[in-house]
Amino acid sequence: MKTSELNAIHAEIAALRSGKLAPTRAWKLEKLPDGSVRRIALKPETVRKANADKEAARLAQDARAALKVTQKDFATLLGVSLRTLHQWEQGRRKPTGAALTLLRVARSNPRAVMKAVSA
Repeated sequence: MKTSELNAIHAEIAALRSGKLAPTRAWKLEKLPDGSVRRIALKPETVRKANADKEAARLAQDARAALKVTQKDFATLLGVSLRTLHQWEQGRRKPTGAALTLLRVARSNPRAVMKAVSA
């Protein structure tokens, strides 16, 4: 297999995991009382939404780790409650709007965020 083909496969896997690309098929396995297993087809959009929610939780965690601050300090820096930050990091809620943009910037360029906030 060529390197370009392997790179394309890796890129597709990354897109599937991040929720940017919906799988063509997804299954949920359910164990029945008699010990057998039933396969249930899931809608691709359901899987994409679940993956996107996990990605949002990782984004909040990665951004805070990049800044090397506590949850309390990070929540104060973002102007949100500590509870909201907990919910973002645990995947119960998803950041939107300006908070989502700030998290993306914080993850990729933590120095810029610290400089902007300290000014």
